[in-house]
Amino acid sequence: MKMHSAKMYACLILTSLLVTSCALFDDVTYTVNPDPLEVHGDSVRVSVTGSVPEKKMNKNAIADLTPTLKWDGGEKQLRVFTVQGENAAGNGTVINSKTGGSFSYTDVIPYQPGMMKSELYVSAKAGKGTNRKELGEAKIADGVIATPYLVQSDDRPVFATDNFVRITKEEKAAQLNYKVNSSKVLRNELKDEDITQFEAFLAQIASNERLKATGVQVDAFASPEGEVAKNDKLAMDRAQSARDAINKMMEENSLSEVTGILNQAGKGEDWEGFRKMMAESDIEDKDLIIRILETYSDVNEREEQIKNLSKAYTEIADDILPKLRRSNMVMKYDVIGYSDEELETMAKSSPDKLNLEELVLGASLQKDLNDQVAAYKKAEARFTDDYRASNNIGAIYLMQGKDSDAEAQFKKADAIESNAITSNNLGIIARRKGDRKAAAEYFRNGLSAGPEAAYNLGIVNMQDGNYSEAVSNMSGVDSFNSALAKMLNGDVPSAQSTLDKSADADTAIGSYLKAVMAARSGDQAGVTTNIAKAISMDASLKERAMKDAEFLNIPLGL
Repeated sequence: MKMHSAKMYACLILTSLLVTSCALFDDVTYTVNPDPLEVHGDSVRVSVTGSVPEKKMNKNAIADLTPTLKWDGGEKQLRVFTVQGENAAGNGTVINSKTGGSFSYTDVIPYQPGMMKSELYVSAKAGKGTNRKELGEAKIADGVIATPYLVQSDDRPVFATDNFVRITKEEKAAQLNYKVNSSKVLRNELKDEDITQFEAFLAQIASNERLKATGVQVDAFASPEGEVAKNDKLAMDRAQSARDAINKMMEENSLSEVTGILNQAGKGEDWEGFRKMMAESDIEDKDLIIRILETYSDVNEREEQIKNLSKAYTEIADDILPKLRRSNMVMKYDVIGYSDEELETMAKSSPDKLNLEELVLGASLQKDLNDQVAAYKKAEARFTDDYRASNNIGAIYLMQGKDSDAEAQFKKADAIESNAITSNNLGIIARRKGDRKAAAEYFRNGLSAGPEAAYNLGIVNMQDGNYSEAVSNMSGVDSFNSALAKMLNGDVPSAQSTLDKSADADTAIGSYLKAVMAARSGDQAGVTTNIAKAISMDASLKERAMKDAEFLNIPLGL
């Protein structure tokens, strides 16, 4: 803030009163806050405080004060405000003619290009009644700080990612059935469809490098009839016979290494399987039998109670018990998908051989942006009900500066599936087209898409003059804009640290911002050094620096 003193005189000839001259309004001291003025959200707020000394205000006088901001090629007149003596008739701020007093004035005007190098004047008209006389004008402030317009359009689009799973866990199952009280694998049993398919699958694992066996589990059971101890041993014997059968199949298919990951277990009497089959059966007394299972925990007692249901037990013995005399064999294996290198090549050379997830990943792996677009377009054409390819093409166009093409892609993606990702990306388009209100709404709806939306919202916050919100939304990001937000919020040291860690630290615009920081810190040498570096990389910055109110009264050496 600076104080400006302005002497304005007027002589009012009142022949009827034989008065030749008099002081009406004189020796006013003006304080403008801030000085220089500042842009906040595309507006310049002008706050003026005036102080009138004692005996410098005529008690009958009225003074109309008009601040005007002037610059090369234009000017903007602000709202008129009025002060008056205690005896004057009017609605102005009253200043006592004997003691003097103060007045305050605030107005907001839209920022215009050119205002950065400007001067704020105040002119006065004073008189008694309706008769006013021009008292002249006085300069009360210099320049408008327009540093917020250094904000960079580094909005961050969100790419939709693939759901590609390189290794998928799968299982292949088969079952061996046995005669009552036997653990021998019958030759006819080995010809059952599930067994022949199991053996054929072993051949596939042996020949296909994308299939890898990870384990074989054999669980063998006995039907719940007879002595428990005998059935326990019978289940273990069945597990061993099933293992032997699998080992032979593996040897025939050159899979002997799988033997080391083959586990077997004898599970004894399969009461759980019995309960399940009973529930699924059409046996007339099945509900009664299930109640018996729930009532009696002793397996011998259970068996005895069930046998007492002679008709039902005959059906059980014929239809259910034979199915429980078995060994379940499960081959666990991994299906191994394409490597990144393979996907990168195939997305370019043979994209039609890839499924959606493979193609989305393969496109993202392309090193050239145009190759990425080509691969994504293949996915977009083939998988029309998925938004990701359209969205990602838009994100690439945005990176290439093709905003209108990006907008069309983002709208296409949003029409397929409206979500946080498409909302964030449409927000970028809205902000760049000047609709910050819509952009902010888009970004808020896109916050769940990732930190990009918060960062983008921070850009809007900064343009709106909400610097503390911008700092919060850009938290954790080391960028030019993040540093700019911190500086505008009054934290120059933190801003300097952030800028030093950013990719813009040694760029032309980064050096220019360092010069501004140096000016705000009173570092003359820092201003000179960084301005020279910035202009050496971007000559157009010289014109700005010469006008920039940040460097008011600071020798730039240009």
